[in-house]
This record gives sequence, C-alpha cells and structure tokens, in this order.
Amino acid sequence: MSKFQNGKDFLNKHTLVLPINQSTNRRIIFPCHLGIIFIGNVSTSMLKKLRFHLEQTFDSFFFDIQFIEDANLHPDIFKLKAKEEHNLLNKSSEKVLLQPTNRFYEIIVNKKFEYNFDIGIGLTNIPIYSSSNENLLFLFGEAHIKYMCAIVSTHNLIDLFTFKDVKLKKIERRIYKEVIHEIGHLIFGCEHCLNDYCVMRFSKNIKEIDNKSIYLCEKCKLKLEKVRARDNF
Repeated sequence: MSKFQNGKDFLNKHTLVLPINQSTNRRIIFPCHLGIIFIGNVSTSMLKKLRFHLEQTFDSFFFDIQFIEDANLHPDIFKLKAKEEHNLLNKSSEKVLLQPTNRFYEIIVNKKFEYNFDIGIGLTNIPIYSSSNENLLFLFGEAHIKYMCAIVSTHNLIDLFTFKDVKLKKIERRIYKEVIHEIGHLIFGCEHCLNDYCVMRFSKNIKEIDNKSIYLCEKCKLKLEKVRARDNF
C-alpha cells in the first residue's frame, strides 16, 4: 500500500457498488486463481518477467495467473470525482487528473466475477488517489483486503527525466515490487514489514522502492508458510 505524500499505513475500507447477488466477503483458500487486469495504457512487454517474479515469490499459491487487457474503458467512467493536482514527484508545473481508487476496484471486482478469479490486481498508467482519504495522492498502489483486489499505478513509478534503456529496467522492477507488495497485503493483511530490504516494507517515494529488494524477508516467508499450513498445501 505504498503511496506518495503521506507516510501513514492505510487500509481502504469504503463500500463498493457491486453486482447484485455477488458476495465477495469470503476468506480465500489457497492455492487460488489470480487475475491481473491492464486498465488504460500499460505496456504488456513485461508480462513474462512479472509472471516469473510472482511465481518465484508466491510459489504454488496460485493455480494460474491470467493477464486481461481491458482496453474498452468508457470515458464517462472517469468523469466524476477526479482531482486535479500538481505532480510534485516529477517536478512538473502542469496539473494532472487523479482518479479515485474505488473506480478501479469496481472494474477489478467485475472482472473477477467475469473470469472467475479469486484475487484481482489492476495495473494502470492513470494517477490515483485514495477514495477513503482524499489527502493520499499519487498512490503507487493500494489493496482492498475485504474484496481481495488491489490497484497499482505506474504513473509515479516512471522517472520522466531519465527515460533510457537502463532506467526502463529499473521502472519495470519498481512495478514488479509494487505488484508483489500489494499481493502480499492480500495474503498477509495490512501490516508492513520493518525490514528495510523486504519488498513488504512501506515506501513513501521511488527512492525507497529502489532501495528495497524484490524479495520477501525471512520473517515474511514464514508468514507464507503459515498460510500454507493453514490451507494444507
């Protein structure tokens, strides 16, 4: 649940508008089905590496990992509740429109039911803010544990002033870390790790994302093993 501008741990608790007769408040039993939904303009060139890192980190936790491109977003979906803000991270004088996270959760939850996913992760290039606390701007990612879904925005993971091949690899690595981080929250809960190098460490800026590893620390690996023991797999 990394975010820019505010260092507090945060768990989104707002209510979503969900399809009728579709219950989502249930405990996930692992292994399960994971879906990653591309919302907006997100490069799919990193799919193979992203799958590799997810399978390496959460070995045997998922029966399968499906990638879904959602290119047919209706423009009206983002008309309400947008916030216009200066993008301080990229030192730009121009303002950008941020979208509330619950807008994405609704898309992801619907995709979960459509494709029969147990966990849904959204990847978007659109800048986001928290629907439960509008002061939390330019989030890197946020998880909604009750509905077992999360959203990761690449918008502030990209350094526009050093857009070279070497930096592209670093940008992709940031995205992998944030996706792993949010999935970790959906498995472990909302707490962050205190180990400086653990991928579950809270990151308030991209420097801190770059400084931590892409791996779980030993303590967080033990949490995975407890889930394995609980669900007997």
